Amino acid sequence: MLDWIKRILQPCICDQQPLFTFKETHDISGSELMRVISSAYPDARIYIADAAYKHVSYDELLRWLKEDSLDQMRWVDNIWDCDNFAVESYCRAHKVVGNLVYGECWGDTPTGYHAFCIAYCDGKIKIIEPQNDDTNDLKKSDYKPDFIKI
Repeated sequence: MLDWIKRILQPCICDQQPLFTFKETHDISGSELMRVISSAYPDARIYIADAAYKHVSYDELLRWLKEDSLDQMRWVDNIWDCDNFAVESYCRAHKVVGNLVYGECWGDTPTGYHAFCIAYCDGKIKIIEPQNDDTNDLKKSDYKPDFIKI
């Protein structure tokens, strides 16, 4: 059953080529990014693998989320749920811009332990719920990741 579902989803999953381009990107070093994220989430295990990254404005992030179709996929408990959405969103973001400051996270949220995404935009960390693209009303203090991968 699970293989059948994966075959159906395969055309929608991250191996597709992006049709989106950010208008402008900005540079940030891996060490500066580590400083920013670890100061916001000092108890999280943070994985930053590269020496240099790109980030975009919050408006550009919202424009990409609006154009991306991930939020139109159906949530299926234990098959295609929060962790799948977070990993897929991470993959799609990095297909648009390699080394984009966009990460997948796991941790405590207002709805319990959950997978979600973060981005660095306009000097601030933004929380993203990839299954519905919600970013506007999410408070960073309400999300306490114990794992972050950029």
